[in-house]
Amino acid sequence: MKLVVPTTFEMEFLQQLSAFPVSAIYGSLSVEPGGRAKKSLPAVAEQDLEEHIAQARAHGIGFFYTMNGSCGGNREFTAEGQKWLAERFGWLVDVGATGIVATNPGIIEMLKRRYPELRVVVSSIVNVNSVDKALFFQNLGVDTIYLPEYLGRDFRLLRALRKKLRCDLVLVLNLGCLVHCPMRDSHANFVSHSSECLDRGCYFDYSLAKCTQIRSTNPVELLKASWIRPEDLARYEELGFANFKVAGREKGAEWILRAVGAYSERIYGGLLNDLIIGFDGMDMESLGRFPVSLDNSRLNGFIDFFQKKDCRQGCDRCTHCADWLARAGSITGDCKAYGEGIEWLLRRFSSGSFKAPLTRPR
Repeated sequence: MKLVVPTTFEMEFLQQLSAFPVSAIYGSLSVEPGGRAKKSLPAVAEQDLEEHIAQARAHGIGFFYTMNGSCGGNREFTAEGQKWLAERFGWLVDVGATGIVATNPGIIEMLKRRYPELRVVVSSIVNVNSVDKALFFQNLGVDTIYLPEYLGRDFRLLRALRKKLRCDLVLVLNLGCLVHCPMRDSHANFVSHSSECLDRGCYFDYSLAKCTQIRSTNPVELLKASWIRPEDLARYEELGFANFKVAGREKGAEWILRAVGAYSERIYGGLLNDLIIGFDGMDMESLGRFPVSLDNSRLNGFIDFFQKKDCRQGCDRCTHCADWLARAGSITGDCKAYGEGIEWLLRRFSSGSFKAPLTRPR
């Protein structure tokens, strides 16, 4: 097993990672559009990133630069954009980056044609959720595909993908997104353009607020999310998967190291909330802690059901997740009040009373 994990750009962090089966770290300059808003990422300069890559290589750890915004505003097809990309990729080759995590097929083809030194990874944001899609990117020459998190319990498809693809396939371990989230694509686009609204003084993550509200008022959604427990990694290794990605670029070193440790040791005796992105609620002091927790030690056997169940057909009369919520879940706060706190924000925005520089006439 090899893990790919987010970096905090701290030397001490790299030293601690060296004790675990980590093959690579990933990150980027926070000022560039990507899969996370810049306000949530470590602010580093180019020189800091260069030094960090060198330090990682000294520890035997590769570095993948994330250019995984779902939308680049078509700047990548302009002369100015092409020049910028050429300079950025050339710089990454010079400083020893292992590769690029990308979303745009045009940029992927550019990378494979002009920068053979860089390994190319298809981001999970691309939604490679079928054999045909995977083969398209393999034929472009990509080295690795990060599969979207919602495939984590589609064992039939995972088996087919691993059987029919030559390139590396990586599973995302710890995202707690709503099952088959209807806001996934719009959320990715929002984050890709987040710098534009942040520069104008406003940032309201509607998708995060909405899904957090749904989880707090209907806690069974925590069980429906397609996370993978440390104890269940062997199920995926049996299918031929050997590489796994830990999410958490917006988290600090302590959080990331706890998740890396749990997955490396294949066991965690605490709350699943400690490992899964989104299970700790929204970062708002007025809301307090997320009111529902899952005891990971009580979830042994939960995954068995999904070896045959196709959840894309809906729950209908299925009570599997609800039954396990009763077994492993604990209500630690006021779910109704938590949900109402978020509803107040959503109502202000949707009613037009959400006053911010972005919404006022210019």
